[in-house]
Amino acid sequence: MAAGLWNCEPTEVGVVDDYKKQDPESLKELAGKLQINVTELAAQIYEVEYVRGAGGEADNDIQFISWDFGNGQTSKQDKDTVYFIDPGEYTITFNAYTYDGELSKEAETVTATETLWCAIGQRIMLDNFDDEAAYAGSWIQKHPNDVALFKDYHVDENPYQFPDDNNVLLIGKAGGWWTEVAYDFDTEVFDFSHAGMWRKVAMRFYIPSTFEVPEGNFDFNIPESYLNLKIGLNDGSGRQEIERNIKVNELDQWIDVEFDFTDSSFDQIDPTKVESIWVMFTHAWDNDRGAGRDGTGVIMVDNIELIQKVPGCLE
Repeated sequence: MAAGLWNCEPTEVGVVDDYKKQDPESLKELAGKLQINVTELAAQIYEVEYVRGAGGEADNDIQFISWDFGNGQTSKQDKDTVYFIDPGEYTITFNAYTYDGELSKEAETVTATETLWCAIGQRIMLDNFDDEAAYAGSWIQKHPNDVALFKDYHVDENPYQFPDDNNVLLIGKAGGWWTEVAYDFDTEVFDFSHAGMWRKVAMRFYIPSTFEVPEGNFDFNIPESYLNLKIGLNDGSGRQEIERNIKVNELDQWIDVEFDFTDSSFDQIDPTKVESIWVMFTHAWDNDRGAGRDGTGVIMVDNIELIQKVPGCLE
């Protein structure tokens, strides 16, 4: 426990004027009577407590209290728990406000050595298409009829760059059914079950309104009602999907999206044995295969991430 360091200098606290009339001698006497505790519950997790009443009559002089955890977070509770998520050194400060002035005590110095993933859910960059993928595998076409541009600009051989010097997964559509590609893991198997570690797939996408390459013109021409992006988890025998509608006003800009499988029924796959991640771009026509059959467009995908659940650090 760090030694108590009391500051009795005048401090602006944003309360009525009576609180600002400092009486240093009275504050020092009061300081020795108050009881505050800082307890380490687990690595980088602390419980703080102002033990109201333990100081006897001295506690009657306390009008209200606050904590400053040094990480941008504060609390006005007598007892609270703080998580230090990012590496660094932090000072926990206890503040007590009385009619004689403000007490500020450095109650504890905390050194956090690593990111506290159990509080936020770890994000793994599966593939940003500029570096090696986090897990060995390969991008494969999954629907034979409409993977225009995917093979011409395969990310492992001739990646398309947008903007300059930024490789992306490029998928073009020139009519046809869903455009489907997937990253098949060589050996890794991921557990997306409710008891497992993984929950979400995140990515960025960009759909240009105009797009032309030597292979052809792919200017956007898909009805909004048929414009969709899906992510699928595959266990080798089936696929669990989440679909997101895309609005026309989202064209010509990078859009960040997350596909959350937390509440999925997993009636199509064994979620403990996910061995590939599918990316599927709009079917572009309705059930009678009429509207949009000749629709064209391009989607660029970047920064595909796998996101762990937040299990709770004290489980």
